[in-house]
Amino acid sequence: MKTALLSILLVTGLMGYSQRGPHHGGMKDMSADQVASIKTKKLTLALDLSEKQQQKIQEIHLEQAMERQARREEGRNRDAKPDADERYAMINERLDRQIEMKEKMKGILDKEQFEKWEKLAATKEMRGRCKVRKGK
Repeated sequence: MKTALLSILLVTGLMGYSQRGPHHGGMKDMSADQVASIKTKKLTLALDLSEKQQQKIQEIHLEQAMERQARREEGRNRDAKPDADERYAMINERLDRQIEMKEKMKGILDKEQFEKWEKLAATKEMRGRCKVRKGK
């Protein structure tokens, strides 16, 4: 009886793990061009961007994707976890990038689009925070 129950629990656990599927990895294994293209198209659908706006935002997303890949590689090559000063510097850099992105988007989008973009960004940030909390 115990072995049957243990077997059922084990099989159920493995089935749940296998359900994660290919979508779980996100865009980590895509090229910078692919990531930029997908992000731009999603933003185009959400904000109804003009062709000119799409081109400018595509350039921004491509630049960001290339920087993100470089930072990811740098993190993989690091031997130890960053200390408090390094974490402070990384957080500070991330916030500077967010401020810069906000200024760029303010210059590209009209007032209504910018307000909607800010709402989308806030929603994504809160979703990310929830995922971090669930993981802990």
